[in-house]
Amino acid sequence: MEVLLGIVVVALALYGVLDLMAISQKMSQRARRRAAAVELACAKMAELRAGGFDAVAALWAKSPAAAPQNFYYPATPGDFSPPYNAKPFRWQARFDRDPKTPDVMNVEVRVFWSPAPPGSSDSIEKSSVAVGGLLVKK
Repeated sequence: MEVLLGIVVVALALYGVLDLMAISQKMSQRARRRAAAVELACAKMAELRAGGFDAVAALWAKSPAAAPQNFYYPATPGDFSPPYNAKPFRWQARFDRDPKTPDVMNVEVRVFWSPAPPGSSDSIEKSSVAVGGLLVKK
């Protein structure tokens, strides 16, 4: 009887350890995905800053769907082009302008990954990251 009870206790302990390992693996995958998305968002933000205020303002002016205060580029989240190797990720930038400060643009680059991995309950908030900054006219 004592041996049987000992086996049951060990089996329950092993189940707990295995469950903890599975949760740890899922969290590690999520962290790797988020870290990659942050790196990609920072790279896109650097590209936008390198292009400068005037390049974004020219894109904004050409966009027929752009509102006076908001502009999304691309209009729907787009794939990363070479040299990026980022198949599961897509990106979109949002530009805001305050009429009181026309020489400053608020920029937010959001990187999405979806569909969520099988068995995941990720929503759009959990499956994207955003990096923000300012573009100033020189």
